[in-house]
Amino acid sequence: MRLKPILTLLMLAGMAMPVYGQLTAEEWLEEGNALYLQGDYDGAIDAFDEALSLDPEYAYAWNNKGNVLNSLGDYDGAIDAFDEAISLDPKYAMAWNNKGIALYYQGNYDEAVQAYDEALSLDPNYADAWNNKGNALYSLGDLDEAIEAFDEVINLDPEIATAWYNKGNTLCSQGNYDEAIEAYDKAVSLYPEYVYAWNNKGVALEALGRTSEADDAYARAQELWT
Repeated sequence: MRLKPILTLLMLAGMAMPVYGQLTAEEWLEEGNALYLQGDYDGAIDAFDEALSLDPEYAYAWNNKGNVLNSLGDYDGAIDAFDEAISLDPKYAMAWNNKGIALYYQGNYDEAVQAYDEALSLDPNYADAWNNKGNALYSLGDLDEAIEAFDEVINLDPEIATAWYNKGNTLCSQGNYDEAIEAYDKAVSLYPEYVYAWNNKGVALEALGRTSEADDAYARAQELWT
């Protein structure tokens, strides 16, 4: 199992909200962010649209609207929103990363890699974009390059559990089960309740014939899942 790519949402510092109907574009952005995090996607889109009605060139609102559309599975609409953000600010690395995610969900892995590369050309230390690029490369079958991307994440921040997990999956696909187990162990050391990492560690152990250890890993995954 693989995790979804990592969306990036522009957040603003908390502020007192004025009377309804008198919000600024920035305040509508914050309202939309809060609704998005609460799972109220329709309300979030309405809030971002309010921000854009006040400022149609508000790149951050276009980006965050795209995130909500991604979460709703409207990938064409999301790409349109990210393209609006990018047209307003071509150096908006976050929007390039999020466009890559929409393309990834559509199965357009080559185009997703191109979008992630645009983000990374603007911000070479963008760990989420490296992680997401690794996922796309994995889906393309470019396993060596995927591992290089996950290693970039780990070099930037060795405590990102998803990068270790994704690297473990890639190593497992290559048949490098011992190294995969080391990667999964690192992932669960950082996030002990990482159910997918426990499960996939079991897969790697089973492939090596270490049945008893595999059963323990599966049992831990089942316990966490339950």
